[in-house]
Amino acid sequence: MSTGEDFRIGQAERDQAIAELRRAAEDGRLTAPELDERTERVRGARTSGDLGMVLTDLRPGAFVPGSVAVPTAAEALAALANVGQRPEAPLLLNAGLSGTKRTGSWLVPPFMAAQAGIETVRIDCLQARAATEVIQLDVEATLGTVVLVLPEGWAVNVDQLTRGIGTVKVKVPGIPAAGCPVFIVRGSMGMGTFKARPANRLERWRLRRAREREQRSLTG
Repeated sequence: MSTGEDFRIGQAERDQAIAELRRAAEDGRLTAPELDERTERVRGARTSGDLGMVLTDLRPGAFVPGSVAVPTAAEALAALANVGQRPEAPLLLNAGLSGTKRTGSWLVPPFMAAQAGIETVRIDCLQARAATEVIQLDVEATLGTVVLVLPEGWAVNVDQLTRGIGTVKVKVPGIPAAGCPVFIVRGSMGMGTFKARPANRLERWRLRRAREREQRSLTG
């Protein structure tokens, strides 16, 4: 049950509540059947009030309808660092109505998802590092485009990508060079387009300039 002061919660709040239930069970305040029943209720919770109904008798005043514990800055940063580390919580790039991109120096996580409704998702890995040798990329391209730009040696496998009437263009190897990662691309193209390519001439020039500036800063 929710109240007019309730607000929507996310997975972080559900995980926190489940951890609280487990501690209560370890302390003997919940039986095993009660733990299972309340855990299922937390997993189905949608608002802060839903959590309050499950937890209020375990920590009086800590969880009441309309409020949940606010994470600290360190906890929030830790949660962000874990994005893309699990298949159920991939790094999501959603084109929306104006397109989106990930570029520059960044760490490519093991699990990613690209959603291109009518615009473009551009994933530029030219200055990126891969956290793992295998990267799972789930693609949904209704009408839009997903572009994957890869450094030399990186590879792409699209055997699990359903093309529909869309277009798939892969101009990089299917097998990675030694020490390089491979993207395993899955999902459905609909009427959209998926492209995997190496750097073009302009991108190579920009990359050289960036490396020259970095070198000068280190030696200067």
